[in-house]
Amino acid sequence: MGLWGSGPSHQLGPSLRKHARSVSTPADAAQIALFAPYCGGVHQEAALMRVLPLFAEGELRGHRPLAGGAFRPFVLRWSVVGAPLSLCSCHVEIAEGPALVYRFELLAHQLMTWLMQVDPDAARVDLPDGFWQWLLLEHDPSEAPHPGPLH
Repeated sequence: MGLWGSGPSHQLGPSLRKHARSVSTPADAAQIALFAPYCGGVHQEAALMRVLPLFAEGELRGHRPLAGGAFRPFVLRWSVVGAPLSLCSCHVEIAEGPALVYRFELLAHQLMTWLMQVDPDAARVDLPDGFWQWLLLEHDPSEAPHPGPLH
């Protein structure tokens, strides 16, 4: 399977909504209890429940908007961990044009917080600006537990 071929695909808003479900197992409830204090507390519980299944898949496919109305596809992959203070090994692959790969580690709760900010109703899935600033510009340390990966 190629990078942009078949397989789990989270390119459109409706495909993100497929992950929405109620807490159905003790494991789900435990994950929510662990992550909620780091991810906005009870005020963000619905968003946390929505992204827990996505987090467990370890992959998000999306499109980053560019100037002029164009989009650049990307795939974010991460190691799935069970605790908010565990480090996730991640990489972002950006296709089209010269292929770019960024490898980094970050705390699981920070990744979860960024996934929670993805708009499930968007026609094209994108990560929040805070993620891209942290990754590409090493900017806005309030969005990340430590400086960006390019140091």
